[in-house]
Amino acid sequence: TERECECEAAAFFVAYSLGLPCFSFKPNALEAAVMVAESSQTDNNIDPLLTNNGMMKMLVWLMAPVAIESAKHPQLIQSDPREAGGFMERLEKSNLINKADLWWLEEGTDEEKEDMLKWAYAEADLLLRRQSTVVTEITERLASGAATVGDCVAAIENY
Repeated sequence: TERECECEAAAFFVAYSLGLPCFSFKPNALEAAVMVAESSQTDNNIDPLLTNNGMMKMLVWLMAPVAIESAKHPQLIQSDPREAGGFMERLEKSNLINKADLWWLEEGTDEEKEDMLKWAYAEADLLLRRQSTVVTEITERLASGAATVGDCVAAIENY
């Protein structure tokens, strides 16, 4: 339970810190792709995520559980490092997104995509290490079984 809560706390903290329009405790490729596709629709009030900055935020969010779990455990059980790559593949196959907006398709080789994923992992790791006390507090609140989204935000905002 503690390991699962650590991964959830990491994902929540990173999403909140990066300003992503979600409160997902378990990020996955499908949810991330849907969020990007919905943000690119013209009739919503969400900042588009299909930009360089938006894509990097999404990749860091997807790598947050991997970063925290691999920092503490030699084997990953609760997180999956393939989610971020799967997210990019889902966008490439999506009919809802203009392929011209997928800049890594035209300019990026497989090696460059791998570099993007490594960068996202490193950024998630750095962010989580710098704020380890906050992430630990969120983990403890989640492990109690009675935490709400508001409780997690209160830990981040130091209330």
